[in-house]
Amino acid sequence: MLQTAGMSLFLDLLIPAKCLFCGQLGTRVCEDCEVEIGSEPRLVYRDGLIGFSAMGYDSNAKTLLRSYKELGESELASVMARTMVNLIGCFEQRPELLVPIPSNRSSVRERGFNPAELLARELSLQVPGLRWSNVLGRIRETKDQSKLTPTERKQNQLGSMIAKVGGGRVLLIDDIVTTGASLLAAKETLERADYIVDGFVTFAETEAKGCTLTTQAQLPADGGTSWN
Repeated sequence: MLQTAGMSLFLDLLIPAKCLFCGQLGTRVCEDCEVEIGSEPRLVYRDGLIGFSAMGYDSNAKTLLRSYKELGESELASVMARTMVNLIGCFEQRPELLVPIPSNRSSVRERGFNPAELLARELSLQVPGLRWSNVLGRIRETKDQSKLTPTERKQNQLGSMIAKVGGGRVLLIDDIVTTGASLLAAKETLERADYIVDGFVTFAETEAKGCTLTTQAQLPADGGTSWN
């Protein structure tokens, strides 16, 4: 990760950065475009687990996530975290700890970093007194979720994680939620280790093709709001 960040800084010195969205010179996301990123937060409900996402998986989210995860632009974590930080205050209880969803070891080797971990780290820097920790780890490699059906995603994540024994209130952090299979598996794993999982925060939210998932909690008891 340090090598990736160093290379990015070196390239910035040689080649002026251009905004991903408008092409303006200066930063990878200019101030004007950053205002639009995460401007439509949404309540997300997945099988009893409630969370919030900064935006839907639209063209802007796709562009940013591709640069972040596939092209190795790890510095974009700070931009994404700024869109997510206010969502932490939407929960009734203030979390004691932010817990990122772990990546497969092969993915970390390929990218040089865990996308969810960098987001958790950036969020903790932007919220005084809020800690983050890699409480969760992978005990086996999982398949690429994008190629699986909702049922296959659930099976793919089953028994794939382990948690350090601890306790306290936590929020799960990830870059994107689709069926919620990874988040639900993480919740079950953490609860077995005596943690209280209040919910999750992600940068983007989408739905798998063919799914009948809702992005809106249907009942007031589920935290239903006027958010999309």
